[in-house]
Amino acid sequence: MIKNQYELEQEAKSIAIAAQEEHETNGTDVWEYMHEVCDGHSCVIYTYKAGMMCLECDRDNAEYQLDEIGYEAKDYSEYVSRLAYAILFDACTTAHDELTAEVTE
Repeated sequence: MIKNQYELEQEAKSIAIAAQEEHETNGTDVWEYMHEVCDGHSCVIYTYKAGMMCLECDRDNAEYQLDEIGYEAKDYSEYVSRLAYAILFDACTTAHDELTAEVTE
C-alpha cells in the first residue's frame, strides 16, 4: 500500500524503469505499459488502498486531469479508484520524464 508521497514517488520510479526496460527489450510502448501497470495496481483496484493514497499523496494534478475530461463518478468507490489511477499515472509520467532527462544529460 502506498501510504505517503515518498512511497508514491518510489513506486512510480520503479514502474517507469520497468516500462523503459520493457521497451528496450521487447519494443513495448512505454506509455501503454505504464497505463496497464497503473490500471491493475493494488492501490487503484482496492477501494481502501485507493482512498488512503488519495488522502496521503499529492492529488492536485490528478484532480485537474479528471476535471479536464469531465469525469463524473457513480459513487465513492469509482471516484477514488479513478483518482488513484490518475495520481499514480501522473507520478509515473513525471518519473519517466526525470529518467529520460537524466539519460540525455
